[in-house]
Amino acid sequence: MKSAFPLLKLLPNPATTEGKAWLVTFTDLICLMLTFFVMLYSMSEPDPARYQKALGVVPGDSSGGIGAKPPTAALTAESLNRDKAADLGYLRRVFENLLPGNPALADIRMWREPGGLVLSLPGDLLFAPGQADLAGAGREALFVMAGVAGNLGNALEVVGHADATPAGSHWPSNWELSLARAQAVADALRTAGYLRPITTRGHGDARAGDVGGGTEQNAQARRVELVVRDHGDAR
Repeated sequence: MKSAFPLLKLLPNPATTEGKAWLVTFTDLICLMLTFFVMLYSMSEPDPARYQKALGVVPGDSSGGIGAKPPTAALTAESLNRDKAADLGYLRRVFENLLPGNPALADIRMWREPGGLVLSLPGDLLFAPGQADLAGAGREALFVMAGVAGNLGNALEVVGHADATPAGSHWPSNWELSLARAQAVADALRTAGYLRPITTRGHGDARAGDVGGGTEQNAQARRVELVVRDHGDAR
């Protein structure tokens, strides 16, 4: 009598070692499938509603114990990487959070330019007309700025400006005056604890027209700009 299952004769005898070898391949396949699904799950975004619902059944309070909401990253200078150039968009938000809470920085203007973030300190905050000696309010503002800039890995430039008023006998030209102002600001930053290299430049009154005319505009024309570059310094 012929067997009803002739194909069974082609399979190894399950009672022998050869007959159980397929279990190794099968186990490997199951492990690979589990790994694949775990990988998919780890790449997925959690559902906020389900997450909050799960927190409600986990014992703990909302003040930071088990079941508390995860903390959010604060936009502070301390959260920056000192050895790596910070993203200028993120850095701008750091300064936007910092400036309103510091009266000494209330008059600082900020804008983006290609490859840099500019923080402009008005001349009335820093210097008397025709002078390059820092005022007390200017030193206070630069002390705060040094505390933030010291947490950056970005290259820093200090750019001095002058208004169109002739520099007078104390300075050969407005260019020397603007460069002396930039150097005074750089020295104040170093005194306040900034240890990285600083590039100083002076533009004289070449860009005084960028801010118009009048008393207030002249104060802006005598500005000193801190330019934070999008690349690291050359230490």
